[in-house]
Amino acid sequence: MTGGPVPELLTSRRDRPGVSRWRVEGGAARRGEAWTDLGGRVMRVPLGGGAHGRLVRAHELMHARVSPITAAAFERWDDLDARSVECAEEFRVNHLLDRLGFEVRELRDGSERLTGERLAAAGEWAELLRFAAAVAGTRGLTDLATGVRRVDPEWARACRALGRDLARVVRRVPTASLASTTPGDDGHPGGFVGHTRAIAELIEARVRRERDGPRGARPHGARPAATGAFAPLLLDDTVCLERRVRGGVRPRRVPAPSGRRVVRAARLVTDPARRAFEQPARTGGGVVVVDQSGSMSITPEELTALVTRAPGALVVGYSHAPGSSGVPNAWILAQGGRSATRIPSGNVGNGVDGPVLRFALSRRRPGEPLIWISDGQVTDSGDHADPDLAAACARLVVRYGIVMVPSVREAIDRLGARRTLRHGGVALGRVAAALSAAR
Repeated sequence: MTGGPVPELLTSRRDRPGVSRWRVEGGAARRGEAWTDLGGRVMRVPLGGGAHGRLVRAHELMHARVSPITAAAFERWDDLDARSVECAEEFRVNHLLDRLGFEVRELRDGSERLTGERLAAAGEWAELLRFAAAVAGTRGLTDLATGVRRVDPEWARACRALGRDLARVVRRVPTASLASTTPGDDGHPGGFVGHTRAIAELIEARVRRERDGPRGARPHGARPAATGAFAPLLLDDTVCLERRVRGGVRPRRVPAPSGRRVVRAARLVTDPARRAFEQPARTGGGVVVVDQSGSMSITPEELTALVTRAPGALVVGYSHAPGSSGVPNAWILAQGGRSATRIPSGNVGNGVDGPVLRFALSRRRPGEPLIWISDGQVTDSGDHADPDLAAACARLVVRYGIVMVPSVREAIDRLGARRTLRHGGVALGRVAAALSAAR
């Protein structure tokens, strides 16, 4: 097939005399529609598709180079589930591609988020962990965990933790050993026997140890009862603000050409503009409250854009785990000219809308705007809608001129147009409904 992959170049050293030539078929760059049958010597891959298509072709070619020829190899260990072995092999292949310099993180097909949400909702703990292993090291794991988080944040954290642990298993393994095709006593490639098994053992250990999910995770289908009250605000003080924001720290007062009292007399001689007076400095501040529940989020790139527009801003994220106690439900993402580079994931629910707004008001300085990035879906500590709680937030919005916006992008635009901030924002969601009812 002219212009397509040539598996023979990679399998010639493993081929037995008299084997047939490979047949390469055109396929799509979607999960399940690109595959390699080493026994039948058939490969289906996208023949176009740009950079993503090349990644998929490289993935299947790596299978042809290092994976076992027979499907029976995945069932050779009685103490391991064949599905765990299959997903472990996917991880090994992707990790080898990463060592060769391929952008493996971009290897995803867009279905992972919905898959994660469905598996978590159905309580499919074992399959969820195995699939997480198969996409570990790619952005597919990030998307998968995002979908899982909408149902159960504890399960999402378990998926991410598995990805980190799998990376540690192979981190110090020499590439020659990890990719070895030297046949062992059973005829299977040495890299598969030695390392895919170790990876599969870790997956199975997680499945068996927490068969019903991580400790503390709520049973699926058992939604906490309505409480009619917000959860107490619990700030997470472990978030590290490690990035310095340019322009975030400025002097309180700056030279000015006019004023009531001369405080910098030397400037009458040294400064052509004769700025011998002082005036308060504009710090580009304000307070931004970010809803990070299942329907809302903020990315590191969006946070960077936000603090670039307002370097001195205080940015607070929040999301409460329904029915939980003792779990942090708010965190400071930026303050004092510094911002976080790693953003905590939300806990699915809202639950603390009122308390976090009151906290933000207590930290707002005179004349500063307060922006609330939210869809207006106010809920109680069990994540149930409550009209009284929505009305309480609506009163705060009206009384203190809180600006409600539905996205980070709009918050950035409003911070850049200070005049519009004086007129407040448009109420959204249940907050808007509560305002209408009050009128």
